[in-house]
Amino acid sequence: MTSKKNKNLKVEIPPEMSGLLQRHHDVILADNSLIDVDVILLCIYLIENTNKKAGVDYKKCKEMFISLGRKEDNFRGNLSSAKKKSLIGERNGQLSLLIGGLKRIRQILGQIGKTPVYIIRSGENISAIKLFEEFLTAQIENDDLQLCDSHISHSTLFPFTILKGRIKSFKILTANIHDPAKFRDYKKRMVKELGIPVEVKVNNKIHDRFLISGDHCWSIGSSIKDFGNKDTIVREISEVVASMKDLFEERWNGGSLFS
Repeated sequence: MTSKKNKNLKVEIPPEMSGLLQRHHDVILADNSLIDVDVILLCIYLIENTNKKAGVDYKKCKEMFISLGRKEDNFRGNLSSAKKKSLIGERNGQLSLLIGGLKRIRQILGQIGKTPVYIIRSGENISAIKLFEEFLTAQIENDDLQLCDSHISHSTLFPFTILKGRIKSFKILTANIHDPAKFRDYKKRMVKELGIPVEVKVNNKIHDRFLISGDHCWSIGSSIKDFGNKDTIVREISEVVASMKDLFEERWNGGSLFS
């Protein structure tokens, strides 16, 4: 496949990007599976690849971000987020990819056409929690989380402590809370000690388990509190994230607040 040149971008689009950039007449738009931070990283990568040197003018990067179909108002905030995560550096008006940004680019390119799957094995309770923490650290890019898990306990919250300082909203939708007093105590401590706000609602209509963050959604095979008791998988299903968001909101609005 030969490289494509997009008039609105004025850069060469390498073949490996074909799964991330969608052509629409005479323009190319970033696939809607990409969050805005990743689009900024791709903008820098594309311009640097075209210029054959590191460093991208702030204005040029912003222009490309908009050209790829993203909102101008979203650029500054997402760029700031990328800097805080040490993905992008800025000096004298020049943006460049840091090690974290380069690793993220490789991860994005490596996942084109693939669905990441995390396998959690029976009998490996401690390893299961560690693997789920690794998943959260690597995959959660936004500061909001919505968890739907039909059976929860205080241990459900354990893995999410790894996201201290990164989460501003954490909503949990469940049908059953095991040992409510213990769960309530741990929930309060998460807010007080870790600054992770946790809201919980109970709705008896739910059964499946899934996690939503930003434009991504993952199916979870078993309740998090039971990780390691049975074989299960965590699999990305972002192709249906809009529907899952609608379902979560509907069940959330119909649930009873647990405080």
